[in-house]
Amino acid sequence: MKQTLIFIPPVVDSTQSSIHIEDFERSVDLYNQGEYLQAFHCLLDYLNADFRAKYGNPEGTEFHIPHGSILVHIYVKEDAFRINADFLTLPEKGRVAMLRQVADLNINKLLLPRFVKDGDSLRMEYSCPLSQSHPHKMYFVLQNICHIGDKYDDEFCTKFGATRCYEPKVTPYPQEEVDRIYEGLQKLGRETLEAIKEYDADRKYGYSWNVLDTTFYQISYFARPQGQLLNDLDKAVDDMDAELPTAEVVAKGKAFLEKLLALSKEELAADLYFVDTLVSTKRRSSLKNVQENFMSVYKEATEAIQTENYERSAVRLLYIFYEAYFYNDMQDDINVIISRALSKASGQSMEDASEILYNAMDKIMEGDLEPDDDDDTLEEISAEAIEQMQGMAASLQEEVMKAQADMQAAMMKGDMAEYMRLAQELQLKMMQQALGGQA
Repeated sequence: MKQTLIFIPPVVDSTQSSIHIEDFERSVDLYNQGEYLQAFHCLLDYLNADFRAKYGNPEGTEFHIPHGSILVHIYVKEDAFRINADFLTLPEKGRVAMLRQVADLNINKLLLPRFVKDGDSLRMEYSCPLSQSHPHKMYFVLQNICHIGDKYDDEFCTKFGATRCYEPKVTPYPQEEVDRIYEGLQKLGRETLEAIKEYDADRKYGYSWNVLDTTFYQISYFARPQGQLLNDLDKAVDDMDAELPTAEVVAKGKAFLEKLLALSKEELAADLYFVDTLVSTKRRSSLKNVQENFMSVYKEATEAIQTENYERSAVRLLYIFYEAYFYNDMQDDINVIISRALSKASGQSMEDASEILYNAMDKIMEGDLEPDDDDDTLEEISAEAIEQMQGMAASLQEEVMKAQADMQAAMMKGDMAEYMRLAQELQLKMMQQALGGQA
């Protein structure tokens, strides 16, 4: 692969987490003081400062909060919390197979909440006394319900033909965004398949693996899909870590990418929308955990650059940067550094891309989160230079026209000495202009 894959700007600029750490600490303090309802209010504020007012009643005792494609109902009455979320209506066919998987989720995926069958409908529910609602516990209850419900309702609708009990409140992407994402996906996918073809021909399956997994991470980064497409991408990433020969893993991942590229624009658009989420599926980043996650690749890239193996350095740095976005809600200061580097490295030679990406990595590992002003400064200088050159050109043109008129007048008078003097002055001015006024 002679140059890096293209960079596609994401749908949203900020990837920062919406949680507020200080509110969780207040929640724990209030719980320890016996202020159980106020402690829960602070827990909701910790997750998203807007949700309590947006989705709760004035008394703060009833909430109906969307998370992806499910709706979480929270009731506080009679000194107890009751939390439930409508899940799906069972299909006529395949209900037994679906119920088997629901039973497996009850045993292996849900912790304190449980699936409950009510006629043909399924819901998740959990209840406990206010005095047993420690913020840590309530957080994991909400996380469990949100993540299982939002993941498996899409999967069971696709797999078994189940129907939703609740119509998700979503905001579809504007058509121009859908068009941009579709075209970007097609271009990125073709470039990835071409790179894999080259690496596989040389039996460099490790490089193929890195590039393919990076592409899955990158699609998640710029498209931010929901629904079944998100589930499929998650599974594709999981499958890349299967304990199989690397060539087999790559072949399976390549088949998924080809299937993804075969989606029509309308099929892709079905899973491209904005939606509220109560509990993020990603970790909240911090400089420390980002540095820890980057450390091994940082050392690897350093060694690769020292041996002038720029391809290895660039491929691994791209991998770790996009992986970081896949698993973390990346804070804004680190996001600015990484996203600028990814954009600048797009389509560059491996040597140039390696330098750009490594410099960004080095800043993060050094804890220097101040953005470089180089790009903005260069743009400003370029704009000023262009404006200055345009002004100088216009001025020079006026002087040339005046000098030509004076020279013509001198010639008509037969004053060749004056003509030669004016010609020499004009020539000198033009030389000075070409040399930036330094002649």
